Amino acid sequence: MRPLLLTTLLGAVAGSTSAQGAGMPPTSTLAAREEAASMVDRIGAVVDPSLTFTDERGYPFQLQQFFPGQQPVVLLLGYYSCPAMCGQVLEAALAALSDVALQPGTDYRLLNVSIDPRETPEVARERKLRFLPKLAKTGGDDAWRVLVGDEPNIARLCDTVGFRYYWSEHTNQFAHPPAVVFLTPQGKVSRVIVNTWFDPADVRLALVEASDGQLGSFWDQVQLNCLTFDPRTNSYTLTAMTIMRLGGAATVVALAAMIWILLRRERRRSPSTAAIA
Repeated sequence: MRPLLLTTLLGAVAGSTSAQGAGMPPTSTLAAREEAASMVDRIGAVVDPSLTFTDERGYPFQLQQFFPGQQPVVLLLGYYSCPAMCGQVLEAALAALSDVALQPGTDYRLLNVSIDPRETPEVARERKLRFLPKLAKTGGDDAWRVLVGDEPNIARLCDTVGFRYYWSEHTNQFAHPPAVVFLTPQGKVSRVIVNTWFDPADVRLALVEASDGQLGSFWDQVQLNCLTFDPRTNSYTLTAMTIMRLGGAATVVALAAMIWILLRRERRRSPSTAAIA
């Protein structure tokens, strides 16, 4: 009886191990892979303006051509031969920018950088020509640079902004996060939105936030003061603390209004009381 029970237990353990091997990898492996293709919080980090790439025209391009500058920069990292996600992220970003009442070149600039050192300026040029019509704005061609570069410059830039990626031999492609990085005119990381779809309202606020006060209306500033960027939802939202602060401010205003009304009533009564006396 005992040998039979032991055999059954060993068989169950072996079956479990086999099933795990045939299915998804262990949790620790998954976590390591997800961490290797994710965004790290680098808010406040400043990109090195001496980093050198080549643009889609075949010209050398140093980041100092954008930083320091006059406009915030929308940075998209990925690679141009990506079979799916990179194109989806780029198209979604351009669609959101098309719905924002800000103009490329005048209000902001666009920068694409390939993480694949094998890609050439010709590939970058083809990428830009394919996606430029999706930006429904004038001035997009001059305001948008699509870059390729060598491994050291790519790695330095990605490390600075917190963009983690790796080459997967299993899928024969790069694994990386779907992200848009917003940089100030000085090249400082101001905001990162990780998604494959972008709300134009969030993109506008991220640009206004990155502009160091140069862009946006009074209402934009009110929203930035009242809303907090939530990395879990990748959007600007009202947090519990913000709601409490707004509630406290509303209470103070209400109390001040009541005191003012009561004082006015008291002043109105005072002359009539003096006349009766």
